[in-house]
Amino acid sequence: MYIGCNWSKALKSLIEKDAVKIDYIKSGAWGTFNEDFSTMRSMRPLLLHGLGYFEHTGMKNIEVIDFNFVNSLLKNCNSPHYGLHLSIKNSDMHQGMTDEDIYEHMSKQIQIFKKKLAVPLLLENVPDSPQDRVIFDHYPYIMPEQYNRLFVDNDVSFLLDLTHAKITAKYRGWNIYDYLRELPLNRVVEIHVNGSGYDKDGFPADTHQSMENEDYKLLEWVLNYTNPDIVTLEYNGIETESDDTVIVSLEKQLNEIQNICNPSK
Repeated sequence: MYIGCNWSKALKSLIEKDAVKIDYIKSGAWGTFNEDFSTMRSMRPLLLHGLGYFEHTGMKNIEVIDFNFVNSLLKNCNSPHYGLHLSIKNSDMHQGMTDEDIYEHMSKQIQIFKKKLAVPLLLENVPDSPQDRVIFDHYPYIMPEQYNRLFVDNDVSFLLDLTHAKITAKYRGWNIYDYLRELPLNRVVEIHVNGSGYDKDGFPADTHQSMENEDYKLLEWVLNYTNPDIVTLEYNGIETESDDTVIVSLEKQLNEIQNICNPSK
């Protein structure tokens, strides 16, 4: 099983010291991507995740995406696939839009992405929490029956974000294992992992902090029901952590993930 990780100064340091074993560097095509590209690409193939268009399955301005540029970028990154957020924002919706309308709209968008992209398309689950509803404007489209229908009808693969699923389950008061069992786990190609916390009001939030024991246990459990090609750690430190703390934490997490995913290596 391949291991990926978010690009960061800490990851660069660990790779240069040969302190961790990873197969892919994950990065979005925005911010310092262009200036960091040659360094990243000299180290590993890149998992391109995010094109800078805030693209998602519910977007209503898909025409802004230059797919020729995107496919050239995917080729230069040597990305094996492309992950798209399975979400719709309230601002994407028209008055009176029903869940059936959302299904039809998302299916149309998914088919455009599938047709235009030169690599396989993966859909990533997004969390449901007050932060996601208010700050990120996400309409809560997270029910297993909604996911299963979209994945099956559009014949697309799954990028399972375990933390997003955990946040959704915590906020909804569901058992995370029961929730995961109902998702299309047979379609998982990549898994995202990291630690999570709480927002200022005490609600579950995707803080991208260090993984804890419950996160490792959840990964171990879900690997019994999935067969992903890649497991990717989405961590590059939080504001209160020093650079040295981030490096130590990142090395520990990557080594633990490697032990879980490839125990014989």
